[in-house]
Amino acid sequence: GAIAKALNYVYALCDNEQTRIHVVTMSMGGVASQAWADAINALYDRGVFVVTAGGNNYANLPTHNIVYPARFNRVVAACGVMANGKPYADLDPRLMAGNYGPSSKMKTAISAYTPNTPWARLGCAAIVDHDGAGTSAATPQVAAAAAIWIAKNQTAWKAYPENWMRAEAVRTALFKTAKTDEEKHFGKGLLQAKEALSVVPAAGALTAQPKDSADFAVLRILTGLGAAPPSSAQQRMLELEALQLAQTGEIEKILPDPQGPISVETARAVARALITDPRASEALRTTLAGALAQQPAPPSPGRRKKKTGDGTVTPPEPAHTPAPPGSSPLPGEFSAIQQQQLRTALNPPIEKPKRRKLQVYAYDPSLGTSLDTLGINLALLDVRWETLEPGPVGEYLEIVDADPASGACYAPVDLDDPHLLPQQGLAPTETDPRFHQQMAYAVASRTIEFFERALGRVALWAPRTPRLPGESERYVGRLRLYPHALRGANAYYSPDKKALLLGYFNASDSDPSENAPGSLVFTAISHDIVAHETTHALLDGLHRRYIEATNPDVLAFHEGFADIVALFQHFTMPEALKTQIARTRGDLGRQSLLGALAVQFGHATGNYGALRDAIGTCDENGVWHPHQPKTTDYTNATEPHDRGAVLVAAVFDAFLQLYRARTADLIRLATGGTGILGEGALPDDLTDRLAEEAATVARHCLEICIRGLDYCPPVDITFHDYLRAVITADRDIAQDDPLGYRVAFVSAFRARGISSLDVRSISSDSLAWEPPPLQIGRLADVLKKLRLDWDLKSNREHAYRASRHNAAIFHRWLVSDAVSDEELAMLGLVRHERPLTLNGVEGYLGPIEVHSVRPAHRIGPDRESRAELILEITQTWKDKLSAPDTIFRGGCTMIVDLEKSAALYLVRKRVDHAGRFAAQTSFQALTSLNPLRAN
Repeated sequence: GAIAKALNYVYALCDNEQTRIHVVTMSMGGVASQAWADAINALYDRGVFVVTAGGNNYANLPTHNIVYPARFNRVVAACGVMANGKPYADLDPRLMAGNYGPSSKMKTAISAYTPNTPWARLGCAAIVDHDGAGTSAATPQVAAAAAIWIAKNQTAWKAYPENWMRAEAVRTALFKTAKTDEEKHFGKGLLQAKEALSVVPAAGALTAQPKDSADFAVLRILTGLGAAPPSSAQQRMLELEALQLAQTGEIEKILPDPQGPISVETARAVARALITDPRASEALRTTLAGALAQQPAPPSPGRRKKKTGDGTVTPPEPAHTPAPPGSSPLPGEFSAIQQQQLRTALNPPIEKPKRRKLQVYAYDPSLGTSLDTLGINLALLDVRWETLEPGPVGEYLEIVDADPASGACYAPVDLDDPHLLPQQGLAPTETDPRFHQQMAYAVASRTIEFFERALGRVALWAPRTPRLPGESERYVGRLRLYPHALRGANAYYSPDKKALLLGYFNASDSDPSENAPGSLVFTAISHDIVAHETTHALLDGLHRRYIEATNPDVLAFHEGFADIVALFQHFTMPEALKTQIARTRGDLGRQSLLGALAVQFGHATGNYGALRDAIGTCDENGVWHPHQPKTTDYTNATEPHDRGAVLVAAVFDAFLQLYRARTADLIRLATGGTGILGEGALPDDLTDRLAEEAATVARHCLEICIRGLDYCPPVDITFHDYLRAVITADRDIAQDDPLGYRVAFVSAFRARGISSLDVRSISSDSLAWEPPPLQIGRLADVLKKLRLDWDLKSNREHAYRASRHNAAIFHRWLVSDAVSDEELAMLGLVRHERPLTLNGVEGYLGPIEVHSVRPAHRIGPDRESRAELILEITQTWKDKLSAPDTIFRGGCTMIVDLEKSAALYLVRKRVDHAGRFAAQTSFQALTSLNPLRAN
């Protein structure tokens, strides 16, 4: 009613030439209204251009169709297009998205940019933020374009002989120049305001739009009136009610487009759905029931008459079972077949679940041997739902339970078994191999989700590399997990097999700790080990050259980063988190399970504690000693696991600093301002709040660490490089750092001697990668040819094919004359394959390779989205005189802003860098490290 009054008020003002109202824009709407239709018709006839927001939704609920009054054809509906050119529609359920459809409406719809558009803050005239979101942000762009068109073409606009032609001329100019590839989401296309100014339609080329109404033809189709207008005020009221009910729910699935053609069968289905809609009035139910009763029942085999042997005709047999006496009556007078159809309508299809909960060990079975940890030994892991084959075998993972040591193959677990589904899988046990399969699947799936959420795209495993001439690399859809692959105290990711090989072994006889002497210990049911090894596989899918030991940090980074991911997953299990918060009285710097990794593995191998601990160690007497960071920690650690532990300690220290800063106010409130907790257990409310803050900070830290992977060099990574990558990635997604995340990371790394050697200072701003000194010419041209539709909803094989397609296009451009030698040098590359001497060693420089071209869609803390492109380019130098595998690589990771079509950063390792070549040669001469293969 308020909208109709406003529209009528505007119409009244149109008669006053001093007001000069020629354009009306609205950012509100809902279900249909005849009052709206009348007002819109009056404005259009007066020559007023009307544009209205198409509406917004979450997960396409309550509808993805354009709402009224934007649904009227005399109104231009504003839809959305994002900065990367993709529709502002069908987004992640947690994000608001714009409406589109039905198809008949999209012929009078147009798209403009949203979200993150300039937006005035209510009550603050001088402040404009970039947080405009929804189709409400697109609407004023269309209105402004219409107003500018009228201002520029004032003479022609006033000369139109009919008032409606003024509105239609503006619509025609905007629609004719709009740019689109498809009508489904964009309607007439993306608004091109400048181009529209030069289009002035002739009066004879304009056609008036039919009058809009809130009619709903289903009733008239059922009664045989067809397209005739409503015959009474009561019928108009009932049609309006039916149209309003048809804008959401099951009815929209039956009849997606009420303005399109409607068959009798569709009208019958809509009528049945309306009758069973609890919102429908009794008058509407009764009218529809009567209309259905007048319709002949559809033919069926059971309704045909049969001839007997003597030529007489017997009555037809019923084609259904009548409703039993005493059953619930259905509205209206129905035949038996109609009653059966209505009962079917009362039982709509059920959508498949979004999530699956599976029972696991929170850490590993050893916690069940102590009363202190018995209560947190079991946990439920929440993973995304997918239809699983026995194994389990899903989209990302395939569990293959063969045991070479014993020559056995264990029966695969079927997690979709109807008896297991309500039990949330098998109960945790060390003795059932099927539970081992279940837990390995659950933990690996959860780890994959963390990566995808942080990077904003589906995860891919490293492809199978060609082994023979003429072969090409092959897509790997599933990572294989072998829960009982090894008889030994080890577990590792095999880059060749694209598999996790998980071992089992006998606990120490002399000092097994909580384990029984000589008992079997299974790494497949260690939460930390499975998460750690899955991270190795995910990291190999992102950076294939990180399995090459080119400096002391490369394999250490693999180990340390895998530990970081496993460690922060401790904070996603509420039961274990709250218990450990209470045990440490909120001080996570004290010894606890939260900072320890692979507890059972460490005990079983006689290590007196966890396999690794981020904040301390246990001596041979079981006494725990906290780590005191020293600036020599980094240089003194030479073995990959030891140096990786320094990286873990730095990240965990940053987490502790942030956690203490965020909880200081809670402690002050709980202690009356002293900050000193009294004796006794913490209050439950305080424990809950501390756990909530710990989980939040841990999630943010993990996302920061994973996002940094896209900003790392393609080869020869160092901890210094990773620190700069983390700082840059976080600064790009969150320009401000009010909580000090970047400061905490920098100080924690600096305290352990991890600081960049190629920057003048070690503040967070100076550590960020610098923009390139010059832009690469014609980069925008090649970006237009790429397939950039890879996101969290993409088919993974399609994403892989798109990446390879993009890599081929980019490679052709990179080695062409479009890129100069100077620009290639800026990327750390050399154009031609040719001899090259490094430090007196003769070698040959191979061709440029483009490994991957992957998009990154990220949402910042202020809900601002960023669309970037990550390109990895490498080049290889080979020694002519040594073995064929003596190589030295260089390359560049290019981060491109898709909105600006410009390179943001060039993270380089020059292929002709003599100093780096000398360092790699010296390192490889002193070490005999194998490629990545360690627990």
